[in-house]
Amino acid sequence: MTNTVEREVAALEDARFAAMLNNDVAPLEKCIAADLIYTHSSGRVEDKAMYINSIRSGAVRYKKFQRSEQRVVAYGDSVVFTGRADVEVDISGGAMSFSLRYADLWVKRAGSWQMVMWQATRLP
Repeated sequence: MTNTVEREVAALEDARFAAMLNNDVAPLEKCIAADLIYTHSSGRVEDKAMYINSIRSGAVRYKKFQRSEQRVVAYGDSVVFTGRADVEVDISGGAMSFSLRYADLWVKRAGSWQMVMWQATRLP
């Protein structure tokens, strides 16, 4: 990461992943945009309420989200993340483990950074 914006948003991204792993929805409520489009590696698409409720209810419990090959690029008031992740998650009591490639987009609105999009593709 080469600039201040990339470092600032990368810290928010790290905090978001920590909140997911800790089932802590308060930080997620703050950093996720109301118009979120969250596309899981399964193809399921959720909005902000659906995504946060799945974590709040315990229906989804992330056990591991190990990121690698992450690239962060700022475009003015937008920051794009791409990377790879190894994931362990319990979904409605069923344990799953898989690897994926992802892209997500953060935008600055009214002085605050928010994640507006997540897209993941499961790797073979």
